[in-house]
Amino acid sequence: METQRNDFIAYVNSLHNLGADGANALAESQALNRYFVELYEPFPLVDIVVQALTDYQDRVVVLTGHAGDGKSTVALDVLKQLRGLPANEPLAHAVNELEIVQWQNNHQYKIVSIVKDMSELTAKTRLEWIQKAFNRNESGSWLIVSNTGPLLNTLAEFCRHIPGDMESQILQRLDQSYSGGDLDQHTLSQFPKNLVIFNMARLDNIAIGAKLLTRLVNHSGWQQCVGCIAVPTCPLLLNQQTLKAAKVTVENRVRWIYQRLTTYEQRLTLRQMVAHLALSLTGGMSCEQAKQHVALSSAEGIGKDIDGLEQIIFSEGFFGYRKGQPWREAESLRAIALIRRLVFGGPVAVNFERQLSVNTGIGWAQLPETLSGLNQCWQSLASESVGVRWRFAQRRMIYLFGESTPHAESSAAIFLDSFLQSPHLRNFDQWQCDGGFSTFSATEQRKFCKVCLRVLLEIFSGFSAGQFQSYQDRLYLTLRRPDRAVVQPTQLVIVILGFHQFDLYYDPIRRLPLLRFNEGKVVLELTLPLLDYIQRRHSGELGSDLARIHLAQLEWFRSELLRVNQKKQQDLTEIGLLRAGIDGQVHFYRYFLDEKNQRLERE
Repeated sequence: METQRNDFIAYVNSLHNLGADGANALAESQALNRYFVELYEPFPLVDIVVQALTDYQDRVVVLTGHAGDGKSTVALDVLKQLRGLPANEPLAHAVNELEIVQWQNNHQYKIVSIVKDMSELTAKTRLEWIQKAFNRNESGSWLIVSNTGPLLNTLAEFCRHIPGDMESQILQRLDQSYSGGDLDQHTLSQFPKNLVIFNMARLDNIAIGAKLLTRLVNHSGWQQCVGCIAVPTCPLLLNQQTLKAAKVTVENRVRWIYQRLTTYEQRLTLRQMVAHLALSLTGGMSCEQAKQHVALSSAEGIGKDIDGLEQIIFSEGFFGYRKGQPWREAESLRAIALIRRLVFGGPVAVNFERQLSVNTGIGWAQLPETLSGLNQCWQSLASESVGVRWRFAQRRMIYLFGESTPHAESSAAIFLDSFLQSPHLRNFDQWQCDGGFSTFSATEQRKFCKVCLRVLLEIFSGFSAGQFQSYQDRLYLTLRRPDRAVVQPTQLVIVILGFHQFDLYYDPIRRLPLLRFNEGKVVLELTLPLLDYIQRRHSGELGSDLARIHLAQLEWFRSELLRVNQKKQQDLTEIGLLRAGIDGQVHFYRYFLDEKNQRLERE
């Protein structure tokens, strides 16, 4: 057998910017690369864009968003479909700034113009092309790719002579999430041709990002390793084989981490995910470096496998570590910089910690066979007095690769939720995948609705739920100091709402659970941070806090409840008070005003 060079490894390393070679990070170069077609995961947006450009009506379709969101990739896919090019083959030549396609299908004929990236043009050229696109005297549809800033500036210049507040309407469309084939919510009809705006930054890219890992692992480029003398102990191939053995488990665990970052206001672009996954897969190691490592390694037998694999194992690289130590160079990648802030891999519970350092195994989890030697090595290191970093590394490895053993689902749930630092993330992710409350029965929905309301009662009143009677089933909206810095043992009640007036509902368009009052008269979006906060407060965790943006959201919900129930506030002869007694118990007292005798009478 002879050593050989796998060009696919070099391609994967060109997807991240840890070194100087980031040549394939951009869509333009990807479109010409033979390896890219197997990696490409189609965006759900492509078909609706093609339909909008080719039906009977002329439109101007805009793809906007941040750099790296996938705008150019969608445009390239649309170009291939319109020209009838195979989706699994690279383009023969680079895309021009303006591509004009004469599309014909079933005796239909249409001209479609595609602007590759309007952000690269001068302000004058941008305006000229926008004017040309909207010109009614020139038939045909346009697809325009642009970063959001240049797009807004150009449209603002073009809209000066269009009546109405066009800027706010454009901003509204930019804030609209894509939710299927309905064009109306993305369309502005005040233009000479209908303007359709898709903001890629509002497109859910988490599932696509996680699937890219599976495509990287299963890519045919790994076949180039066949026949190489370094194959048995090559760190790169061992990493790939370990990921392949974990199958869907590791894809789900990666998706949960990206979900955790995104839902807590730290969204990654698709390009940042690709760079992160590519670096995690190779550890920045080239094919030549891997062969050199195998040749120079002094380890023997299974130790030779361990020696190479622990240098670049995916579970360490993904979280920004190497052999339990922070990988400083990798922090230049935004994904790793964000992940490192959360310090994944901390202690879970005493019984889990005991299992890490004993020979009986890791309890609930079963690891791929390729990791058995490395796990034993790390178990031995973790049992030492200075083994803290190895225990963190073990937990990260167990999280990404550990598959739940039979009858250990409850232990797995405790470990996973604790590792993710989010009690509801896995439920939230499953609801988004299934489009509904797949993990909640109707009874569980009602129970959790009551949990939400009891936590809201705490937030709105300042009293803890334990101070109310256990059968408490009413939400009191009271007058409180705006700074909430002082405990108010007595509060004036403005409105009382029964728990039965609320329900829990999953909105498949917003892809969020909603707490609804009177079947949608007032709606509170239950984002993941809110769900986690509610669950932690309900469980009695101390120190749990909520970001200001979510506190403002709860205050808005309170004010809307007051607004829609304002008629109930008109009876000035009846006064309700919440009062905490000396024993801490909170009671509701109702008083009536005797106007004739000018005194209050308690009910």
